[in-house]
Amino acid sequence: MNQTFNLHRFQLLVKLDLAEKGKNYLLMAGLFTGLTLLFMLPITWQKDHSEVLFLLHALNLFMIVMVGGSLYTTSVFSQYSSPDTGIAAIMVPASRLEKYLSALLINLLFIIPFTLLFLKLHIWTIDFANERLNPGQGKYIYLPKELLQYFMSMHIIIQGSVFLGSIYFPKLSYIKTAAVLFISAILIGVINWYLAKNFTSNPTSVVAFPFSAWKVWYEKSHTNFYIDFPESVQPLVNIVPILFLLSVWFIAYVRLKEKEI
Repeated sequence: MNQTFNLHRFQLLVKLDLAEKGKNYLLMAGLFTGLTLLFMLPITWQKDHSEVLFLLHALNLFMIVMVGGSLYTTSVFSQYSSPDTGIAAIMVPASRLEKYLSALLINLLFIIPFTLLFLKLHIWTIDFANERLNPGQGKYIYLPKELLQYFMSMHIIIQGSVFLGSIYFPKLSYIKTAAVLFISAILIGVINWYLAKNFTSNPTSVVAFPFSAWKVWYEKSHTNFYIDFPESVQPLVNIVPILFLLSVWFIAYVRLKEKEI
């Protein structure tokens, strides 16, 4: 089979993949959008401050955006793992690069808008809720920068890992990838917390997420500090998840070649 990239053939392959997966993807998009609205809009309906309704935004970020988004990604190469569709998918007259880019493009077409929807809706609902609060009520704030930065970085890492796992593991790819990610996240989180605690001379309390600032409290001196990355270093920290994503995308393509798809 000709392995050169052809734009017209690539466009036809994208249309074919959309025809095969589009219905399921749209149903999932409708479900996740409905859940997102269910989690995030109630804060605009009540004129009294409610921490529970605010926490629903954080819960939505974790459960719907991160976990839900990964359900899209885990099926990106599903046609090659099923005996019923595997042979037909392999026999499609398209190059390996075209098959890979088609799967990646369709995945991004759903993941990116869904993530942007959460960010825009979070800002809008918080602003709208603050305008409706009764006098004397405490104002809502946006999700903390360090928390949002951590979750967005993890979102990128999760999507890349699940993308690789979908082609790397022939069976139970989502469960195996989730297990590897969970163990890795725990280890990295513990190491980051340990470094933060020791580098700040064992404070009374410390909050430290990877890729974000540290918050430390010293009870005896009644002081606390917010330790962020220097401005010159912050761009390098922000680019780490992107480099990880590009790396696993490349590894996934190499794995696709190894499988002779």
